[in-house]
Amino acid sequence: MTERYGYTGKILRVDLSSGNITQIPTMAYADRFLGGRGIAAKIYWDEVPADVSACDPENLLIFTTGPLAGFSGLSGSRWQLCGKAPAMTPEEFANCNLGGRWGGQLKFAGYDAVVIQGKSDRPVYVFIDDDVVEIRDASALWGKSTVETREILKEELGRTVAVVACGPAGENLVTYAIVLADNDASGSSGFGAVMGSKKLKAIAVRGRGKVTAANPDKLRELKQYIRQLMWKGPDWAELMAKPETHIEVVAGQRVKKDLCLGCAGFDGRIVVESRDGKTRGKSLCGSSLFYIDRALKYYGEQNEVTFYVNRLCDEYGVDALAIESMMKWLSRCRHTGILTDENTGIPLSKVGSWEYMEALVTKMSLRDGFGDALAQGIERAADMVGQGAKELIADYVSKAGHLLTYCPRTFPVHGLLYAMEPRQAINQLHEMGLVLFQWLNWASGLEGSYLSSNVFRKIAARFWGSELAADFSTYDGKALAAARIQDREYAKESLILCDFTWPVTHTLSGD
Repeated sequence: MTERYGYTGKILRVDLSSGNITQIPTMAYADRFLGGRGIAAKIYWDEVPADVSACDPENLLIFTTGPLAGFSGLSGSRWQLCGKAPAMTPEEFANCNLGGRWGGQLKFAGYDAVVIQGKSDRPVYVFIDDDVVEIRDASALWGKSTVETREILKEELGRTVAVVACGPAGENLVTYAIVLADNDASGSSGFGAVMGSKKLKAIAVRGRGKVTAANPDKLRELKQYIRQLMWKGPDWAELMAKPETHIEVVAGQRVKKDLCLGCAGFDGRIVVESRDGKTRGKSLCGSSLFYIDRALKYYGEQNEVTFYVNRLCDEYGVDALAIESMMKWLSRCRHTGILTDENTGIPLSKVGSWEYMEALVTKMSLRDGFGDALAQGIERAADMVGQGAKELIADYVSKAGHLLTYCPRTFPVHGLLYAMEPRQAINQLHEMGLVLFQWLNWASGLEGSYLSSNVFRKIAARFWGSELAADFSTYDGKALAAARIQDREYAKESLILCDFTWPVTHTLSGD
């Protein structure tokens, strides 16, 4: 590969043990592995020994973009973290996928990826400002929340920098600690703990460069075609901007669309502002809903507790979806008498309340008391509790501690995808799952539904190998569908395209 269209041509390496900062050529990998998860996997499997644990200095933490990052209108500026992940049981190579603007800024600074290795002897953050790359002291940031860290660095370095940081949960090596970046983009698999183990509080990046297309005219035509496809039908942007569209938004809260860098406009990401105007945070997909039923049952009406609980998780840097399965297990242990308010220090009898979640998140993030067991993940915590507690873990929990979504028992394709991936492969599940639920809306007669059985079968034939993929009376065609989805999604994760946009299987008018 002689040309570098779509790439900067450089991968940055930062050794926190020695302080050395070097570069390696992207083109040594891009010929075979495209970018994103592909390049990260190649680097990881070449360099990380099998017996290294996730929080050992020898584990690599790989921040990577794809060749479409930095271009507008493609929904291709997402980025990934890859490495051995502490959230997995057992630990293994995994990834997480984030949006926002951090990945684009890294590309504009002149780098396709950043590889972090080693461990600092003190808290540090990495500052990337185009060609200037520095390892700086972060002692004053240690112990602060993800959001506070981000805001302090923006005040110090300028509002144009993009920041990714771990919170107290990552510093204390909570196995399901997340990282949080600009636009409240968050990444799971426990990579917040890997950052914490390396004493890496944050990476702040600012770039002033640009990316170059091989054929700008063709790229412009492609972007226009994508817009025509996706915007055929209801006005998605107008729909998403309405508070009543989002069941987690309560009366008096304000809502604003929050597009990632390079978004084609087909996304459900919003920013919610609290009633008093003092707190703002993103709301998107499952994490925005994980406490809503419990809070509604406890208070008898919908209020802002769900919003503040999500913000609490973001600030401490813990995975809300891992906490969801943890809460289910804790409730079962309480009902059987194994765990109580007294022996945990958590008001288990008040599940659904703010007090319950504040105690739970704080104790697990700081490893305080019983929180030290919870910080090690649901399976290890159950082993420590004993008394049959492990048998009370829901039998539909993934290796990362998430409840299994998109019905792997009901839909054989999803069962196969779960079996073949190290973590919940939500992008793969979305490809069929989002289409499937649109069809179920139509089949149940929901007003405004458009994806008919005929369209569903056409999608199955075009994208999943045959119409048999849409026939739930037989197992035939399901293995082929799983293979097609997995192959396409690997390519998507190497290009790092947005899950809510790609693949474009149909228009909103049902075509």
